[in-house]
Amino acid sequence: MSKRIVIVGGGLSGTLMALQLAGKSKDTEIIMLEKNPELLGRGVAYHYDFTHQPLNVVASGMSLFPDRLNHFVEWLQENSFRYNHLLPSVTPNTFVPRKIFGDYIVEHLKKTHHEYAGSFQIRIDEVLGISKKQNKLHVNLESGIALEADHVILALGNFAPADLFPDNEAVTKAPGYFANPWTDQVYSHLKGNEKILLVGTGLTAVDVVLGLRSRNFAGKVAMLSRRGKLPMPHDLSAPAPVIADPGYLTPRDAFFWLKAEIQKHKNIPWTSVMDGIRPLTQEIWKRWSWDEKKYFLKRLRPIWEVVRHRIPAQSSTVLAELVNEGRLTIDKARIDSAKLHADGIEVTWTDQGGTHSEVFQKVVNCTGPESNYRKVKLPVLANLIDEGMLVNDPLGLGILCTPEGRILGKGEKVIDGLWCIGPMRKAVLWETTAIRELRIQAKEVAEFIAG
Repeated sequence: MSKRIVIVGGGLSGTLMALQLAGKSKDTEIIMLEKNPELLGRGVAYHYDFTHQPLNVVASGMSLFPDRLNHFVEWLQENSFRYNHLLPSVTPNTFVPRKIFGDYIVEHLKKTHHEYAGSFQIRIDEVLGISKKQNKLHVNLESGIALEADHVILALGNFAPADLFPDNEAVTKAPGYFANPWTDQVYSHLKGNEKILLVGTGLTAVDVVLGLRSRNFAGKVAMLSRRGKLPMPHDLSAPAPVIADPGYLTPRDAFFWLKAEIQKHKNIPWTSVMDGIRPLTQEIWKRWSWDEKKYFLKRLRPIWEVVRHRIPAQSSTVLAELVNEGRLTIDKARIDSAKLHADGIEVTWTDQGGTHSEVFQKVVNCTGPESNYRKVKLPVLANLIDEGMLVNDPLGLGILCTPEGRILGKGEKVIDGLWCIGPMRKAVLWETTAIRELRIQAKEVAEFIAG
């Protein structure tokens, strides 16, 4: 083989890269590295245990292939006999359980691995560091092996949230505290009468509530966040309109432009207008300076997060029912402190009504993924930062890189052969975490390095 490409990460992002690279060139060897065999294909978000938590995007938007947008729907229809107990019927507008989407990814990863076995390897190993020597990258593995590569693609996905109580080791090591919400241990050893605190009210917190409900949890759940707002429900009654690119707008002007577009299309749901604006958001973001992006994050991001990231209407109905039954409370609050208690973890928070304390048997961190890579406990990231081959962006959204995914080191110098896809590009693209963007990124990187 004359060219070797190493993919670091075997979840959704890594799988998308492998699907695009495999068979691209006869003289190219592909090696996928993933330290946890259970995460191959599935990552943390599409675990086989998530049989009831639905995706937040309809089936028609979840194809692995950017040039075959009906692929997932067709696969579902062909495999419907496997999921009759979970999906009585399948349409393009079906919200599919995460576990089923995980099956879809794993099946195609295995199929590709088998078909291109001579040039595509999957190794269970952890990358400890990457160095640049002359025109080659050297990938050092926990097993002691060092791989020489022409290109290395970081496909690491999202990381666990930043710790809520970094200076309180007693709480962070307590069995009732869950720093990572994407683990089935959240649902283990439930008696049914516990009080559970979810810190965060976004998509992840909603998934945890639905996971508890699917296990017939009869206790009480409290959700606290700085905004105290749940995601809005999808409205699929009208297709997204085609909206013209407005060109350069300041963040404030973009906000008023969005409101004007909603008013102009008042005959359709505003959610459809938001979907129509989605294809434009990356270009709008790329035109902004760092100061303008900072303004957006401080002033407009709270509004954006609620209206942009939505949930199935059925999920919204379930949450409303739980609130009405008194089994779910949602509050706008600031977490002040936590300490171990004989019956669990005592958490103190402040809201408009003052300061409160309550004991919870479980506390789950649902605040969203950590994006300050200096704080992520992953050897390869620490190594790349120490070597000056990876630099955090000024706003802490991701890293310095080009929109195409070429990683920039110290002095904003391109590190030849080193690439990233997915959340690491957030500082330059903003919209870069959903499959809609990931599959396009994978295709473009594959065409550049192996085409």
